[in-house]
Amino acid sequence: MKTIRIEVLYPELNHLYGDTGNIAYLTAKLDLMGVPYEIISTNLKDEPAFVKGDIDFLYIGPSTESYQKLEAEALQAYRDALIERMNSDAVTLMTGNAFELLGEYIEEESGEKFPALSIIPTYAKRFTRLRFNDLDLGEWNGIEIVGFKNQLSHTYLLEGASAPDSFLSMKFGCGLNPQSKDEGFSKNMFFATYLIGPVLPLNPLFTAEILKALCPEVTEIPEMPYEMDAYNRRLADFKSQIK
Repeated sequence: MKTIRIEVLYPELNHLYGDTGNIAYLTAKLDLMGVPYEIISTNLKDEPAFVKGDIDFLYIGPSTESYQKLEAEALQAYRDALIERMNSDAVTLMTGNAFELLGEYIEEESGEKFPALSIIPTYAKRFTRLRFNDLDLGEWNGIEIVGFKNQLSHTYLLEGASAPDSFLSMKFGCGLNPQSKDEGFSKNMFFATYLIGPVLPLNPLFTAEILKALCPEVTEIPEMPYEMDAYNRRLADFKSQIK
């Protein structure tokens, strides 16, 4: 059976909100399935393994705002490889403010702008130190997805640009910004979202779709105790708040 290669990008910077739990949960599921895997942790000064095209699952988690500029600068050299990955069947997940790295630029509170990767026609704008917190319920390919937001910025479409393909259509909570019901970005098996939680443990049905893409030879995705019960309870709780 093929060994699934998982790359965690910049773990020394991207470790907020317990989102490293995405990898812990994914590998626990792979253990249940009897699928071997390898985890590669790539630091900021190192060349990412995905550049060579042999990574099955790439994960980029949220960082503090002060680290975003460093990551944007580091990833510029690998922008084409990231786009190539986006156009393939390889699985990628970006959570929290990592999503903003895909846009044209990030505008700081002072009005200063620093370039991001210019992959999608958006920009992020930071606001005051009063953080924006949100409960979120959206839908992707008929699957309801729950999560949370804790951020100091929102994302907007560049003037005159066509909207990129969103990840979620929101039923409850904020999209890219408070005026939007579209959240994140997706193309093929590339997912970028503001949601934290962590997203994968909160959403076993979504995780199952990722595992099917990673391990097409496995016919059944095993369940962990209580995971569907926890998901259904959270889903019911979020839906009870929709007015």
